[in-house]
Amino acid sequence: MKRNLTILPPNQIKTKLPIFSRICQFSFSKVFCKSLIKCLFWLWLCFASLALSAALVPQSLYRQIHLSESPAFKGRFGEHLIHMIEIDLERFDLVPVKALDRGIGRMSVLELALLHGAAAGINGGFFEIGGTYDGLAAGALKIGDWYALPTKPRAAIGWSPQDRYPKMDRLLVTVTGTCRGKSFPIDGLNRKRDVGEMVLFSPLFHHRTLTHSDGEEVVICGGKVISVHQRGNVDIPLDGYVLSINREHPDYGKFKRGDLLTFTFNCLPQTRATTADEWARCQFIVGGTPLLIQNGVKIDDFSSERTRETFLSGRHARTAVGILPNGHWVLVVVDRTDTCDGMTMSELCDLMADVLHCTHAINMDGGGSATMVCGNEVKNDPRGDEDEANQEKIIRRVSDAILVVPT
Repeated sequence: MKRNLTILPPNQIKTKLPIFSRICQFSFSKVFCKSLIKCLFWLWLCFASLALSAALVPQSLYRQIHLSESPAFKGRFGEHLIHMIEIDLERFDLVPVKALDRGIGRMSVLELALLHGAAAGINGGFFEIGGTYDGLAAGALKIGDWYALPTKPRAAIGWSPQDRYPKMDRLLVTVTGTCRGKSFPIDGLNRKRDVGEMVLFSPLFHHRTLTHSDGEEVVICGGKVISVHQRGNVDIPLDGYVLSINREHPDYGKFKRGDLLTFTFNCLPQTRATTADEWARCQFIVGGTPLLIQNGVKIDDFSSERTRETFLSGRHARTAVGILPNGHWVLVVVDRTDTCDGMTMSELCDLMADVLHCTHAINMDGGGSATMVCGNEVKNDPRGDEDEANQEKIIRRVSDAILVVPT
């Protein structure tokens, strides 16, 4: 016997379900929603707690110093406002970061701190502003691998997460290439290639070399030359290098496909306070200038670092890093505003030695770059890049920063 089957329209199927099934569906959806809401709430609470701890813990370490009220400075140099954070490396890690994770490009210290979930931070080393190489570090910068090398014997600070005692010294870094059993010097790393120069490019610089066509580009992967191009601006392999050679360099045209080519970075400290091996073991190196204090001794002659006299003698906003006798780091920013004087380099040296009692100290980039962030806010009053016509002041984007990250 055939049965007549009635196909119900979709809007009527729900009404034909047994009452028990409908009750179960309702109960399940209600319980599921409650569980989901609870789960999301606890996840939010965990993330909020982490963010709150990252923001609040350093706040207790942050302080301001008015030097007009300090016995060591009272009546000596005028009005000064100092921003300072003291860091215990048992509780926090200090890590340098590069804007955009590339050799060129800039971001503000606040943007970098928020991006990396940092509790605090200051601006790092000097850099180029504007043009093709905007944001290119002007001194030593190593974050696991080298972003940039110093071109003059200038101050640098180096450290590793497992080694909580940083090195400070004047530092030069050279690169040497080796091919067919012979070594040869390389003029620079990740920077503009000038006439008669040979410059090495790593993937940390950019995806291309950005060079002109007046030379050749030797592409190396796995220590072997895979191609040679008689032009500029070639792609940089993610697992290799490009050796860019101007046509007036004596080694132009000497490298062939299949050649084995390796590179060695050589750290050359300029005093006996540190050794090349100590610097080679540093995972992080950030350049500044000049060195202010070394082994408890204030430095009063900065001429060896070959800086401009106005940079030393003028009163500018300043950023500095120091080490205290107990091993804690101090991050310092000196404001220069309408009511607060900046500092000369000698005054900054006195501050780090006589007021803060640092045993080691180094000056970082200052002026419009000087920025301190703590608890997701800018603590100082950065001069930044001013648009006088529109009465605007913009926090300057920088090449790199040193961030405080909870362990």
